[in-house]
Amino acid sequence: MIKEIAFTAYPAADVSKLRDFYRDTLGLEFTGPYEQDGVLKYDEASIGNGYFSIMTTEWTETEPGTAASIVFEVDDVTKTKNELTSKGIETQDIYETPVCKLFSFKDPEGNKVTLHQITVPH
Repeated sequence: MIKEIAFTAYPAADVSKLRDFYRDTLGLEFTGPYEQDGVLKYDEASIGNGYFSIMTTEWTETEPGTAASIVFEVDDVTKTKNELTSKGIETQDIYETPVCKLFSFKDPEGNKVTLHQITVPH
């Protein structure tokens, strides 16, 4: 029935500003802007076979700061954490499991973002 994840959408009061944060902080390349009445309502970044999207709260029908489900895979979680910290982003400590390492932080609108590194392929 379900073939793959098409996209996930994070709510934003200001899609343009939040998109710029993800572009400038995590290096995501957004290529799907949609404007309505001169206001950016949606944009998306291709990741693997799906998309990470930022969408106006009007469309998600949720408030900023309510999203907490995205987990991005990175090559080196420690290096990435250090880079974010050097940019002034407050992060949680790295949590290690038998198969991965991960940590979380909040984007400027309060949505939770988790970065993950597989240490034992499964």
